[in-house]
Amino acid sequence: MPVLILARHAKAEAHGPTDFERSLDSKGLAQAVEAGAEIAERWSPDVAIASAARRTVQTGQAVVEAVNRAHGGTLDEPGDLTLCEDPSLYSGSVDDWLDAINSIPADAQCAYIVGHQPTVAEVVGHLNPEGGVPDTFRPSSIAVFDLESWDVEPGRYPAPQIRVFHGV
Repeated sequence: MPVLILARHAKAEAHGPTDFERSLDSKGLAQAVEAGAEIAERWSPDVAIASAARRTVQTGQAVVEAVNRAHGGTLDEPGDLTLCEDPSLYSGSVDDWLDAINSIPADAQCAYIVGHQPTVAEVVGHLNPEGGVPDTFRPSSIAVFDLESWDVEPGRYPAPQIRVFHGV
């Protein structure tokens, strides 16, 4: 059974040269490391996609590094999982996210996609309309969908497990 993890980036600086260039702050870095450790331990994605904005790339990279370490990766040979940057997820719509989901290879066991609010919560609500859009989807939140297959139609996804990482 495949697993889809949709994530909001960890806590970012309030300001940067541009919104696109905002970095994670110290709490966000801790949140990203915490999220990466749990995701590596519980689900171990074989596909990782991030919006191309700096804060989402930093969040996604922390997950990728944790997964690779969990599978014996080192500094010299980091591992097989790489982060694919998808520029359309930065200011994209639900349809852009659905395109990213549809790009996941059929043989993938687990996929991780990280992006921005409010779209990521809207995607969660679109995939599982019965559960609706989460009231809050804080920085460093994930929604985990356990799927029968990758062929599940949007609107028919099971209710996700929602988890928030605090970076403690």
